[in-house]
Amino acid sequence: MVESDATPSGGSTPSRRGRRRDPAVDEAILAAAVDLLAEAGYSRLTMGRVATRARVGKASLYLRWPNKVALVAEAIQWRSGVVPEVPDTGNLREDMRAFLRALLRGYWAAERAVAAVAGEIASNPELRTAWRQSMTRTLWARTREIVERAVQRGDLPPASDVELLSMLPLTLLQSWRAEHGRGPDDTAVERIVDQFYTPGHDAPAVEPVEPAGGNQS
Repeated sequence: MVESDATPSGGSTPSRRGRRRDPAVDEAILAAAVDLLAEAGYSRLTMGRVATRARVGKASLYLRWPNKVALVAEAIQWRSGVVPEVPDTGNLREDMRAFLRALLRGYWAAERAVAAVAGEIASNPELRTAWRQSMTRTLWARTREIVERAVQRGDLPPASDVELLSMLPLTLLQSWRAEHGRGPDDTAVERIVDQFYTPGHDAPAVEPVEPAGGNQS
């Protein structure tokens, strides 16, 4: 489900060499990169051609992305729409539930979008790794935002392990297919949310296991 090539970075979004100055410029650049990728392929796409298509200076690209690989990786993520926006219902359970369900819907739609505009991913390991890392960091940042807001509201105790709670749902969804032989669905999301993100929910008691052979004293 979610690739884990990257290491959590304290909830940070994919790195930039400079500050974002205008979201409209970012969108124009990403759209230009996707269009050129579909038209000319990865090998013929250059930062200069993207800048020309987006009608911005090449320096604007390098302020945001260090190289072509990073730019194209984020452009594919942007085009695929696999990463949902962070909901704000005022409730931890509903925020996490809505986010994870939207993620599942976006994941399947993204497979088609990525196949349509980025066949290079399958044959370019560097690009594939960059895309996976970019998406993973973005997902971690957004689940972390949900958890941090829950701590601020008092839904979770101040001493909660924010990093662990941010990674947990994505890790569980990722391993679901290997464990169950099928992809996760809304039922899996409900189980995760009920167990870990419902304030006041008590985890089931675990009975101690008696050593084999019983009491030897």
